Amino acid sequence: MEQKAVPWVLIRLDQSILGIDSGSVREMLQLPRVTAIPQASAAVRGVVTLRDHATPVIDLRKLLGMPSLADDSAQLIQLLSARAEDHRKWLAELDASVKEDRTFGLTLDPHACAFGRWYDQFKATSVVLESHLKRFDRPHQQIHALGHTVTDLVSRKQHAEASALIEEAHHGTLATLMQLFEETPKILAEMNREMLIVLKGNNAVVSVTADAVESVEPIRYDTIIDVQLPNGQRATGPVAQTARTARTDSLILILDAEKLLAEFSRSPARRLDCTPAVAA
Repeated sequence: MEQKAVPWVLIRLDQSILGIDSGSVREMLQLPRVTAIPQASAAVRGVVTLRDHATPVIDLRKLLGMPSLADDSAQLIQLLSARAEDHRKWLAELDASVKEDRTFGLTLDPHACAFGRWYDQFKATSVVLESHLKRFDRPHQQIHALGHTVTDLVSRKQHAEASALIEEAHHGTLATLMQLFEETPKILAEMNREMLIVLKGNNAVVSVTADAVESVEPIRYDTIIDVQLPNGQRATGPVAQTARTARTDSLILILDAEKLLAEFSRSPARRLDCTPAVAA
């Protein structure tokens, strides 16, 4: 088959990249306020007013069986809030062990605490979030290093010196770490400004949400293949094929705008039985 390269809009959903034929894209803009539709399916976020017309908004994450961006953010915020509390309690227990002259029983290894295990394996999809999380590394390492220093001082009966270091950490290293935890929700709010991709068809307009617009670049038609589901069948929904980009040979999922328009442009409010076509 002759290789062709045509421009496609590449959008990101979590760690997946989806391609949309640019000929089906009317416009791209930051997601405006969405009005919910009563009794709509989970994938239908609601409607937005564009050029004096109500346009259906489809949450692509939910359509593909993924948690919404808001759900992802809330889960991360909840996790980090718990890990912040862990470290408050960790330092309080270190202080208590010195005052009560007993063995400190919590981990001194920064890679073994719950935050450390999460931190070592978490892969941020945003450069902004990645940069913010890198700032945790030094104070987190310092907190656990303090544990080694304190336990060594206690073993040499230097309890006053150990307590002084802990008090200093409360106003220094721990305060720095807590500030980073507290800044994370603001970082996520700034970062998670969803984009709206407005799709056009024959007398039909539907919009879809995206975490971000990555680029506009060609894909190779000769690399398009059908998605095979775990049960061996072919995917049949709006995302049923993959392809590779012409410039970087990156694997992407193809969003079939015509299928999406046909499925949701008629009566989105009545779509109560929407099931994911394929998990990204």
